[in-house]
Amino acid sequence: MRILQLISEKPPVKSGFSRAVSRLSEELVKMGHEVDILSASDCRVKTIGEIKLVYGLGEISRYLKDDYDIVNIHGHTPTFSDRLFIKAKLSGKRVVYTLHCMANYYLKPLATVYNHLFNQLISRFSDAVVVTSKSYYDMLRGCRRKYLIPWGVDLERFSGERIPHEGYRVLFVGQMRPYKGLKVLLNAVRGLDAELWVVGDGPDREEYENYAKKLGLDKVRFFGAVSDDELRWIYLNSDVLVLPSISLNEAFGLVTLEAAAAGCAVVASDLPGVRDVVGEFGVLIRPNDPGSCGKALLALYDESVREDYVRRGMRALDKYSWRRVAEGYGRIYENMF
Repeated sequence: MRILQLISEKPPVKSGFSRAVSRLSEELVKMGHEVDILSASDCRVKTIGEIKLVYGLGEISRYLKDDYDIVNIHGHTPTFSDRLFIKAKLSGKRVVYTLHCMANYYLKPLATVYNHLFNQLISRFSDAVVVTSKSYYDMLRGCRRKYLIPWGVDLERFSGERIPHEGYRVLFVGQMRPYKGLKVLLNAVRGLDAELWVVGDGPDREEYENYAKKLGLDKVRFFGAVSDDELRWIYLNSDVLVLPSISLNEAFGLVTLEAAAAGCAVVASDLPGVRDVVGEFGVLIRPNDPGSCGKALLALYDESVREDYVRRGMRALDKYSWRRVAEGYGRIYENMF
């Protein structure tokens, strides 16, 4: 089967979106399918802050004329996933829509209206809609062709023998973007006897480094973007991973599974989707609340408390397999014929 995956970010961009579609596609290829991946980088795009404005579909228009059996669109990314959805349906393609997260940019009232209208559109006209959590499954009321397939984790890639170290080490892994809530975490570790390691890059990195200096934090280390081998070493060297995201742009949290695989305790914001994953084995905190985050980190300072959460994480990982993800998508694709 020939499958075209369309997503806003693909490798070498490091993000949850990118890793998810990359690993899904790799497993589909192992199963014998032919897969192409195109992204916003293949379009004509103007970026304004968090917003990608796609004003021309570029190469993607040509690909949509090809004889793909399935077009799998990933979103919501306004002006990208919506345009592609309409274009693909008008082209007569079989369309699977994977709902990763809601649009949640600066103009919140407009984002709320957009999400409602586009959810109605994909619910009515998609050949299938795939979500990654029960929270998002329940959001799509009236959609009869919806499927729940959580993302996976590479246990072999991120698990290993823990690396002993001095003191208490807290970890953040993510893009340097406002919705990731890094400022919340920086405020939360003030006055805490802990070292904070920050992994990730982006246009706001310098702002966060300056903010850490402004807070007088002298135990913060910014790594920038790292390879998977380096990331594994960092996970194995850390005690607690924190995902302090503050908006609906965060809807799953792949890094929480990776950290759990490496034996870290996990703290994450209580957001739809994220709570479905982390609620089983980690500590949920109020979004955009440094006090709630600091309280959780203080509780996990006790090694025996951390070990209990680590054991929960290891047990929970059994159901998160990239092969299982691909097999689920494969069944959906095949049922369209």
